[in-house]
Order: sequence, then structure tokens, then C-alpha cells
Amino acid sequence: MKAAFCRLLPRVLRFALIVIAALSTSATAGQTNGAVEILRDQWGVPHVFAKREADGFFGVGYACAEDRRLQMELLRRRTHGQLAEVFGEKWVESDRKFRLAGMTRYCAEAVASLPADLRANLAAFAAGVNAFVAEHPEQIKTRFAPLGVEPEPWTPADCLAAWLGVAEVFDHLYDESAVRAYHEFQQLAREPNEAQARQQRTLVIDDFAAVVSEAEMAKDRAAYARLKAMKRVRSLLPRSLPDESIKLSHAWAVDGTRSTTGKPILESDPQTSVNNPALWYEFHLAAGRYDVRGVGVAGCPALLIGWNRRVAWGATALGIGSTVTFLEKLSPDGRGYLLNGETRAFARRLERIAVKEGPPVIQEVLSTPHGFVFNSLLRQPNPNEACVSFFKQAHDRATSVRAMLEWMRARHWKEFQSAMEHYYSPGLHVVYADAAGNIAYQTLVHRPVARSSTRLALEGWTGADEVLGRIPLRELPHMLNPEAHFISHANNLPVGSWYPHELGLGTGGIGDTTRSMRLRQLLSGGRKLSVEDFERVVHRDDVNAAVAALWPVARRVALEEKVSEPAVQTLIESLKGWDLHYRSAESAYASAMALADNLVLSYRMSGLRDRLGGGEGGICHLARLLGERFGSGDATPTDPQVRGYLLDWLKAAAGVGGRGGGRAGARARPGLIAQHAMPYQANGPLGFPSLDSALDLRSPPLSCTQGGTIWSQAGNSFSQIVDLANVDNSRSVLPPGLSEDAASPFHTNQVPLWVAGATHPAPLSRKRVEAITVQRRTLRTIAYAGPAAPRERLAAEDREAGARFIPAIPATGPTSRDSRASEPLPGRKPDDAQLEAALRYLIRPERVASELDAKVNELRDYVKVDRNLRAQLASGLKLILHLKYGTAEAQQRMGDLLRELEAAEKSVK
Repeated sequence: MKAAFCRLLPRVLRFALIVIAALSTSATAGQTNGAVEILRDQWGVPHVFAKREADGFFGVGYACAEDRRLQMELLRRRTHGQLAEVFGEKWVESDRKFRLAGMTRYCAEAVASLPADLRANLAAFAAGVNAFVAEHPEQIKTRFAPLGVEPEPWTPADCLAAWLGVAEVFDHLYDESAVRAYHEFQQLAREPNEAQARQQRTLVIDDFAAVVSEAEMAKDRAAYARLKAMKRVRSLLPRSLPDESIKLSHAWAVDGTRSTTGKPILESDPQTSVNNPALWYEFHLAAGRYDVRGVGVAGCPALLIGWNRRVAWGATALGIGSTVTFLEKLSPDGRGYLLNGETRAFARRLERIAVKEGPPVIQEVLSTPHGFVFNSLLRQPNPNEACVSFFKQAHDRATSVRAMLEWMRARHWKEFQSAMEHYYSPGLHVVYADAAGNIAYQTLVHRPVARSSTRLALEGWTGADEVLGRIPLRELPHMLNPEAHFISHANNLPVGSWYPHELGLGTGGIGDTTRSMRLRQLLSGGRKLSVEDFERVVHRDDVNAAVAALWPVARRVALEEKVSEPAVQTLIESLKGWDLHYRSAESAYASAMALADNLVLSYRMSGLRDRLGGGEGGICHLARLLGERFGSGDATPTDPQVRGYLLDWLKAAAGVGGRGGGRAGARARPGLIAQHAMPYQANGPLGFPSLDSALDLRSPPLSCTQGGTIWSQAGNSFSQIVDLANVDNSRSVLPPGLSEDAASPFHTNQVPLWVAGATHPAPLSRKRVEAITVQRRTLRTIAYAGPAAPRERLAAEDREAGARFIPAIPATGPTSRDSRASEPLPGRKPDDAQLEAALRYLIRPERVASELDAKVNELRDYVKVDRNLRAQLASGLKLILHLKYGTAEAQQRMGDLLRELEAAEKSVK
């Protein structure tokens, strides 16, 4: 990275010289509607004050464009399938996905279906965006120079596109795994019988870890009675779960009996990587029925997480969405599909994708009433079938943005529940608190139901396997004022094994995460907590709950077994006196990180997952059991599998092998520096290329980068702490800052707070806002006069001179990525889903050296005993290296790993 933290210091000094600036901007065209004030506090947060709602939304749009107009462009281009136009050939695949799904058309239809008042507010927001662009042409020209294009006007539908540009990461437009599961089940069913086939998969569920216990759910007597009377949907379960690659986060609340104020306190910490600029956008809107602040996505004035004067809410990822997959049988001539034995014609259109420095792509799109055909996105589609994605919100022409705009103005739990009825996806765990003293939890997703399991693709050709509706909101896991007097969740299991509806298994898996386990430990008991305690005691907690429970027991087992490997002895010696806290400045940090990095690697090979569950949930299950029984004293477990796992874990962390170890201990090296890379405009999980290496940032050394802790600074993308006794006492932080503009004093001015694990005041009242205001602007608003949505970019014919044509259903071969005759690429994506996920992880631009090392070591272990997996990994690495994906650091590590694999293969031969 060329840009270092040292750039921040003069900027902070400049910031200290800022004086309140009173600016007046008048509209030069259009009908004048009213006035709006934008006050920026010393952290850059825009506080928008207006009498009318539409004027307030205009002000939010104006401020958002000032702070993030370039980021907004990238988000809407992702949804509209227009990234290849500015980034080139590598982004055609992303564009094809969104074009096949018809997201431009969907956004137009969904915005037209909104209630009139919400449409008007989105139009006002768009007008504000366009007003800023019109008034600052030189600033916009400079900011957009890396893209080589000028921005088109913002439309109301682009607000939905910006939201979807981020939301799609957590609820994909299609589900290839459902197709694989369907065919896997069919294969099993042909061998024994159907009942036996469904019993081929079992999962161990740790009911203790559920956010909502059966006893809490039973308080809603009517819903509970319906649930208990239901028959469970038959399904085919996976044997275990892959590690979570995306964690959205942790949130918790205590009621008035557990707070020092007598009212609830709520905190929400989204755990996506800290980015440059931030993935989230923070604002405060006080207009009409709204007096609310929080964070959403730049380009959309809806708040995912936030609070108003009466209610507060937080969210973490549930890991499931509203997508259902259908299989259609192709007609004999391959030009249509079958329904009840009759041939039906596909609906057809042609999408034209512009490609920077390359020929355009003509993508054929086919659809049925069930949705769009995604065969051309598959690695190896089966012949004679069309794979179709039923994206429920597109089918309904609806959007989760409606729910968010409505819950922003909710005054109590019933109004908040009413708003949630309009939410679709991505699935969320929602924690809620209000000034009346209530705390609540809701699993939130618009989850379709069918006669058969939606884990498997449904048979579209019969007419009998249709989507019948959704799981009613009241039948999703929920609770109000639980007996524990607190609510916490951190991507853990929403509800136990008694629950009959098929929610799917997402980031919550089958039990706890190390973070949910630790939250329960911190919040249990009778201690009363203050806002300061939330920040100091809970937010900055740096203990990995699983490591804390397992390490003392593993050390005693190693001593009993007289483990002689010098590396293990060195590891144990380096951790002598370690107090289980992950502090990067301490000498034990590197070895402690190696312990955490190897928890899953060794567990996967131990056989314990068949008894305790797979993945992180199974490890936390084991950690809880061992901690309860062997947490104090000198006793150790006698179970040979448990002892074997603990020893293998230590060997892996030390780098001397073991069934799950290999070379994973290479991370336990002296001088491990906990820093975080922030490429400019990479946008975390979206993985955009850096637009300007001179603007890339690297953090100062952080105190705790261990991802299994609550603090987990590299992922601390936003924090809010809301005091329902006095909302003006609330606090927040959004690193690195509000603005994407490197010249702005608000570009990186929240980095010192982030590094310290601190927050800043986040008031709502005008009086308290005025006290921290450093910039002031008064605007005259303009009515929106543009189209409701951007135009679709369609092609009139299949063939265009120099263009590539990609059919929706490839005629032959595993996929039809490109119809041009060309030399074959030196490798291909792995068929194994876990390998593919790991490679995608490695090429993310925000990955730091420690994360790359850990993932490479995990890959070594995963493929060690399987020659086919090694071949798939080698092929995938060849492809990535050929295409030059990932940072230079990632390329170096992947190249080293490929050479290891090739050398190992030669030795076998």
C-alpha cells in the first residue's frame, strides 16, 4: 500500500481548524419545494433537518452524493450488470448474473409498487443526489476519473439497486447447491428407498445455543400451538457445514433490570471488513414522521441498523434468503420446457453488456413463470434440464427497502412488527429495544414454503411442486422480554431442533459461534451495565470463548501424554502465563492466534463432528462441555477422541502435523503485526479492484484482530450503542470515516476511535447536534423530474459484429462462458464448493498477510489426504494466477502453494 496512516495526522490537525461554515445553495432549475438544513458534526455525520419528509430525503441524497457518489456508482453498476464497462473482461461474469436475473427491470417494477409516500421520498433523495452532482461538476469529474465515465442521473429505482448491490452478497440470486442436492438425493433414492435416502444425512443440533428457546417461543401460545401441530418438512441434510465466510455480526440488548439507567441499552456491531470508504453510510434524518439515525447503504436512504426517539434495532446475518430453485425439463427440440407433458415457450430477451477494451457480450435470457434460467452460470449443468431461480422479491415486485423505511419511523413493537411484514431478504437476526422498556428478538426473512423441501430444487414440470406461500412472521422464531433479561446473537442458531419449519442452515449453523458463546458469558448474571460498560467491557472484549475453554484442558492433556515434539513444547512455553486475552502487543499473541486458526482444521478430522456437530458450532459445543466439566482443577477428559483432537490441535498450531495440522503453525512467528489493509473502493465482500493505489490505506497496529472475539477490529465496520433512557446519550463509530474524498477532513478521522475501540457521541436532539456542529449548509430543494428508473440495455439481435453471444442454455460442455474460439485457460474453478469458497476468500483485496497465511494453511490441510481435491485446487490456482486475481501478496502465496502441490504430485508419480 502506498498510503499509510501517517497521512492521517496532518488531516486531524486540519480538522481541528475547521470553523462552522454557513453556506447557502439555491437550485438553478426545477420547482422549488422547501428548505433543508444539513449540519455536519465533528465526525462528519450529516444531520438533515426539514419540516417536510420529502425535503429531508432531498437533503440526505445531497449529503450522500457529497460523501459517496463514486461508491454509489459502483453499487448500482453491480446490480444493473454494468461493471465490465468500467473494469473490463474480468467482470463480465458478475454482469451476466445480474442481467440474467433481470435486476434493472426488477428495480423499476419494485419502486413502482411502493406506497406513494415512499416513492415520493425516494424521488426526493434522487433529486438531492443529482443536485449535488450538477452543482459540483469539477469535483465529480475528478472523483470519477479512475472509472473513465461520467455518472448518469440517479433515479428512484437506483436506490433499490444500491441496496441490492450489497444485499445480494448475503442472499444470492440463484442457488446452485439446490441443484446438486436434488441430483444427489435422486442418486441415493435409486439405490435404497426414499426413506433410507433421507436418512443418509444427519446433523447434530446444539439446542442450548439457540437464540430463542422453546420455552420463550411458547409464550406466544397461538403461534406455538400451530408450530407444535405441524409435521416437519422432509429434507436431505448436509453432513456438516462449511466454515462461514461472511459474518454479519453481533448485537445485544439488556432490559431495564440489567442496566444502570432503568431502561434498555442496545448495541449492534456489523462485522464486515473495515473498508475505504466504509461499506455502510451513516446519517441522521429529522423531517416529518422521521427523527432517526443509523447506517444503511450509500445510495439508498433506508437504514438497516439504527434508532429513533422511541425504538432501536440491530441486526446480524441469518445466512438464508428467499430464493427457491426449480428444475424444468426441456422439450425434445430443446427450445421450450415441459409442464404436465405440454411444451411451453420460454420468455426471451437479449441483454447487451459493454466491456471496457473488449468486444460486447450478448447474453440470451430465458425465463419461465418460476423465474430465470441460470444454466450458463453453472460449472456443469445436466443435459435436458433448465435450472431456474425463483427470486421471491422479484416475483412479488417488492423490496426490503419498504420495510426499512417503515421501521425507521416505528414508535413501538407493534409498529416495528408491522414494518417487518414487508421485509424479504437477506435473512436477519433482529434485536430490538424501546423506550417503554421492552426488548425483543425476531428471526426475519421472507422464506417461501412448498410441499417439498426447498433445500432441494423443486420439480417444475409436474405442476405439483409449487411455492405455496411463506413462513408467517409470527411463526418465525421470536421473543419479547425474555426471562434472561438480555438478548444476544452473533450468527448463531436461531431456534432449536424442535422447530418444524425449514429455515435452512446459514451462518448460524448448528449451534454457537465463539462470539455468541462469549456474549452469553458476558451478559449472564446479575451485573447492571451502563453505556460505558457496553463499550469498555463487552465491545472491547478480546477473548475467544472456545480457545479459552479448550486451551487449559489441552495443555494438561499434553503434559499427561508427555508430548515430546520440540515445537509443541515451544508453543506451550510461549503461552505460559497467557491470560486468554488476544492483545497484539503481547508476546503470546502470535502463538495464541495459531491456536484460534487451527480450531476447525483439526476438528474436521477428529470424528467428533458426528457426535457434537460440525464446524464452529461443534467446536463451541465441545468447548462448553469441557469448560463446564474440566474448567477448573487438574482433571482431564478420558474420551480418546477428545484427547486426540486436543493433541492434534496443539500440533497443528505448533506446525508439526497431526491429523488436522500440517504447517498451520507457520503463523506462530515472532513479530506478528496486527494491521488491516483497506484498498480504495474495494468494498469488502464485493471485491472491486482498487481504483487508486495512492489512496489505499493500511491501519495502524490494531489491538485485536482475532476474528472469533467480540472486538475483532478488522471487522468492526460500524458500532452503535443506544441508551433508551436518553437517546442523546447514544454513541457510534464508522471507520475509517464518512467520506470517500481523500481531501475531506472526514475521510479517515474516525480511525483513532476505531483503533482505540472507542465511539463518539451520537445525539438526536437539535440542541445536542448544534453543540457538535462544525459545518452548516442550507439548501432550497428541487422536485425530481427524471425517469423512475434507468433504461434496460438490450440487444435487438443475437448477432452483432464483433460481439460474443452466450446462450442461456449451453448446448454442450460444462459451461459456455465464451463462444469465441480461443486457447483453453490453464485451469478451472474447483467443483468442490469449499475449495471454491476458499479461493474466493484469498483473492479479496482486503486480506492481510495473516489472513492469507491462515487460509493457505487451511487449504493444505483440507486437500492433504485427497488426491482429487489436490488436483482441483491446483487447477483453480493455475486459473487464478493466469487471470492475475488477488493482491501481490495473495499471488505470491498461491504461487508457492501451487508449486508445493505440483512437487507433491511428481513425488507420487
